[in-house]
Amino acid sequence: MKALRRVVRLALLLGHVFWGLLLTVIFAEVLRMTVAQSFYRGLVRAWLRRVTRIVGVKVRVYGIPEDTATLLVANHITWLDIPLLGGEMPIRFLSKQEVRGWPVVGWLAAKAGTLFISRGKAGAAAAATATMTEALQSGAAVLLFPEGTTTTGDNVQPFHARLFASAINLDIQVQPIVLRYPGANGLTHPLIPYVDDQALWGNLWGILGEAKCAAEIHFLSPIKTIGLDRKALAALSEANIRQLIENPR
Repeated sequence: MKALRRVVRLALLLGHVFWGLLLTVIFAEVLRMTVAQSFYRGLVRAWLRRVTRIVGVKVRVYGIPEDTATLLVANHITWLDIPLLGGEMPIRFLSKQEVRGWPVVGWLAAKAGTLFISRGKAGAAAAATATMTEALQSGAAVLLFPEGTTTTGDNVQPFHARLFASAINLDIQVQPIVLRYPGANGLTHPLIPYVDDQALWGNLWGILGEAKCAAEIHFLSPIKTIGLDRKALAALSEANIRQLIENPR
């Protein structure tokens, strides 16, 4: 049964990727539409939402996302975080520059409005801040994963403060988000985390075989930036996310 489930879901996922490529060619390349247009944003959101359904993830949402230009920050567990969040609301993600060069995925990500950062290079944080600031000024919600890596989901790595500068500069709110993929024991489902040196294919193959997986998105109360510097803002965001992860509702 598990083998059949994997084959069926993989076929559906590959077909969905092909459909996404076709839609992107038509609307982004031929019709020259971008994420600045609500119809195109809706297409991206619908496509991402379908990804989570194909792989068997049942999503529960707690709290309300801000509907204005907001810097969103979340803990990072797996590649599934992207379709999970992007399927719930229009978001422009901040991703490492390497993703831009990935076959198919990088091109789709760029056309979906992803912002890229060249980590480890001089001036990378300043360049990313400028890019994020421009996106936020246009009214977009921008999401970053301040840990800079994925975790098992049962803990939180220290948040990097530099990329909080755009919220400080524009005096806009920061909304922390907690992502959870609870398993049978209440801790993170063991097959979900995409960590260490695991191959993406191996992680995907494991998830495709599961009858169902649960996912939770917790939109926490927004944090006002007035009177805070980027280090204090990062620390407060991290503390709020850590509190819910360590004491799940």
